[in-house]
Amino acid sequence: MLEPPRPRNPKRFEEVVNAPLSASLFTGYIASVLRENNIKVEIADAHLYDWSIEQTIIHLTNKSFQLLCVHAVYLWEKTQDIFDMLSNLRSRGVTAHINLYGYYPTFAYEKILVQFSFVDSVTIGEPEFTTLDLARYALQERDIPFGKPAQHKPIKNGMNIPGLAFKDEKGKVVSHSRPRIKDLDQLPYPDRQDIALYQKKSIAIYIQGSRGCYGQCTFCYLNPFYGQRNQWRGRSAKDIFGEIYKLHTEHAIQHFYFSDPNFFGPGKHGKERVVTLAELILSNNLDIHFGFECRANDVEEYSLSRLVKAGLTTVFLGLESGDTISLKRFQKHTTVDENKMAIHLLREYGIEPTFGFIMFEPNSTMEGVRNNFNFLKEVDIMTTPAVTAHLLHHRQTLFEGTSDYQSMISTVPDTCAGTSFTNYEAYYKIKDPKVEAFSEIIINLCRTTLSLLPKTFHCETNASATSHKPTLDALNNTMITMFEKTLSCFETNTILCGSEVIREINQKLIPGF
Repeated sequence: MLEPPRPRNPKRFEEVVNAPLSASLFTGYIASVLRENNIKVEIADAHLYDWSIEQTIIHLTNKSFQLLCVHAVYLWEKTQDIFDMLSNLRSRGVTAHINLYGYYPTFAYEKILVQFSFVDSVTIGEPEFTTLDLARYALQERDIPFGKPAQHKPIKNGMNIPGLAFKDEKGKVVSHSRPRIKDLDQLPYPDRQDIALYQKKSIAIYIQGSRGCYGQCTFCYLNPFYGQRNQWRGRSAKDIFGEIYKLHTEHAIQHFYFSDPNFFGPGKHGKERVVTLAELILSNNLDIHFGFECRANDVEEYSLSRLVKAGLTTVFLGLESGDTISLKRFQKHTTVDENKMAIHLLREYGIEPTFGFIMFEPNSTMEGVRNNFNFLKEVDIMTTPAVTAHLLHHRQTLFEGTSDYQSMISTVPDTCAGTSFTNYEAYYKIKDPKVEAFSEIIINLCRTTLSLLPKTFHCETNASATSHKPTLDALNNTMITMFEKTLSCFETNTILCGSEVIREINQKLIPGF
């Protein structure tokens, strides 16, 4: 099982949507399922180990294995580096069956299999039992329990493993669907091979309490990944608690973060389930802290109060917009007032949430941008340069699998010419040219700010972080002021030349650092 390196991309260092948190435990779950079925497996987490691509290649070429399963993550321009790595492995004599799994290959599997002949198969959707079937097949076909095969043998037409896509003998891509896992409690706890390293690096220990979402947001590909809409599935509170208790007692883990895209689940039952979990934590006197992600409309006082008492300290809130028209266009099924109420209630219980927010999208208008900005000011969440830069510049990405992607490529044919190399992402210009021009200036403003932040915390002196607060506050206020000034210029058509605005950005931001 390989978690590949993730080469840093200066153009995209602020982006997080490419690697859904809900995929973070796929590798561990697969490993546990394989081990439970007496199949020898090793996890090579090159990303966690900070390996370079060359280090990863050396590690793998020195191993004997029949099957290499790779968690492929979309890395924009750097994605090609991972395919080059796999091609290099093949050229250096690795003859194992190469399989890809994860969100990105699920939606781009046809193009991947056609374009990259060294990839033998792609898992579509949930990977655990598809990988188990593939491992059994690979070991049976090779007829060598764990030794290195003499030559690479592609899979045969008769394999027909549900959930797997591959090219048949005629070069045609074929695939077979697999029903989603109905009862998540049947899965063993995910493998924690590198838990000590996670602790050493102060990385949160993830728990997955559910999969999918009951929402239908047009920008999201979570439900299409699982093959159906409105398919939230939750583990029982007892099963979740059992995993938390085991990690807490055996490894002294005190801080957990739920990788669920929708922690609560739908309706009354969803609230009751998380309250039951909170009561289990409290009744067993576990001294832990945890965080999760949720929708604004799920935040209500009783369940929140019990969760906070049980150790809830962190909430990521999917607001998406402070503009009513945009929320309707996203099919978010929440309101601006619900967003405000959720923030207010969380603050009443001592939690300052973090946010998912989309400032710019293909149909943005100047009025919508103004509504977003006014919302951010009203709820007072532009508190630090890093947070503010993310909120002010974030532009919707259009990934294959989302309804917004399908709508864009079907209604704007020229968009396909601007897609990524496996057509996984559709690039676009905002339909309103004024908003597009404004967004480009703001992106420059925010990226300039983000590029300055490391200098703040890596200066030669040993001054404490507190000593930087006045400078950071000044930087934050300058960014907000310049956003509003530029927005007003565009609204009144007294638009400064882009180069003049950028020059002013550089004059006001950079000298302070």
